Amino acid sequence: MELQPEETREVVYRIDPFSIIFRELDLIHSEIREIKSEIVFLHQRVDETNKRIDEMNKRIDDLNTRVDKKIDETNKRIDELNIAINKRIDETNLRIDVLASDINRRLDKLFLVVIINLIAIIGFLFKIVLDGLIK
Repeated sequence: MELQPEETREVVYRIDPFSIIFRELDLIHSEIREIKSEIVFLHQRVDETNKRIDEMNKRIDDLNTRVDKKIDETNKRIDELNIAINKRIDETNLRIDVLASDINRRLDKLFLVVIINLIAIIGFLFKIVLDGLIK
């Protein structure tokens, strides 16, 4: 027996283009859902981060308020000390002025006493000299 050639037949399958498009759309749709869920998660994380930032800002504001209050109290104490020191300096200056006035008055008296004594000594010397000339 002789081999008989096989009969070849060509089979053509028709593909529905809509099925391919819908299949691709389904794949894309599932990816879009995943992305949406990730976006929701990211929004939650961003909200939590914003809350933490707000809390930190509040703490910083409270700290700034306390520091400002302490600085104001310190400045007030410095001003009070400055006033007290200036008052003491003024009182000391007044005492110095009174003492200087008293010293000047005493020096003026002493100067007058010295001048009077010098005049008396000169007068006494003139008397001695005149008595010596007269004798």
